[in-house]
Amino acid sequence: MLLAAWLGCWVTAEEKRVVPGGGTDIDTDADTDADTDTGTTLPPLEWELIDAGTFEMGCTAGQSDCDEDESPTVTRTLTHDFYAGKYEVTQAQFSARMGYAPSAFAGCGDCPVETVNWHEAVAFANALSMEEGYEPCYSCTGVEARTECEVVGDPYQCEGYRLLTEVEWEFAARCGTDLLYAGSDEIDEVAWYSDNSDETHPVGEKIPNACGLYDMSGNVWEWVQDWYDDYPGDTSDYLNTVSGNYRVLRGGSWLYDPSSARVANRYGNSPGARYNDLGFRLARLQ
Repeated sequence: MLLAAWLGCWVTAEEKRVVPGGGTDIDTDADTDADTDTGTTLPPLEWELIDAGTFEMGCTAGQSDCDEDESPTVTRTLTHDFYAGKYEVTQAQFSARMGYAPSAFAGCGDCPVETVNWHEAVAFANALSMEEGYEPCYSCTGVEARTECEVVGDPYQCEGYRLLTEVEWEFAARCGTDLLYAGSDEIDEVAWYSDNSDETHPVGEKIPNACGLYDMSGNVWEWVQDWYDDYPGDTSDYLNTVSGNYRVLRGGSWLYDPSSARVANRYGNSPGARYNDLGFRLARLQ
């Protein structure tokens, strides 16, 4: 059972696939003064290389308060090294490339961008890919909050920037450990969550995990690539591509309780959902 901080009610494991995000749903097309003219230096993103490997995913011995959708524990193997964003994508990085500022907690350029849906997150990935001359991993139409995107081909083969798959996300968050949270068993060392925050915070203020990644637990929920579903058996390079109603969210947020920030915890929400505790980080194959 999890406490939905915003809704003020108890949420079961079955219900949790439709609840997350939980913050204020704000639909804004506000523009910014971001200068995206040719020659402008755009706020850079930083990356950590994650080596391929095998791990146990789900409700492992180091976890507690597990929900049904985290079981059974499964063995996962990733066969491709990949770069993961050292930080969640920030407001400054997003607005400079996309030309608008969706965040409810406006005016904090170093805070994670939020109030973005899945489509806006992958549209940003495409913009970064094209900026650096890589093949885009998504096909998008529309603009700003009206953007709609689809995955193009196999993300494990695409050379451009994209969301992490759910397996990549948990593999990177654990980083060879079985800690409760990403980088520690003590949540206050690594996460902004409901007991120590009432808003987003600049990225990188807590300690990183063993892979050098910050805010994998807390601050904002992170969209990942997969459609939400129960885990299948042990597989390599797993990705749920079967179309459904919900995309996966990982990591918890400033609005949610400690259990939500666990490395095994998973939620699902409509890919069109936009809340003030919902953001993302990116990845790219080596």
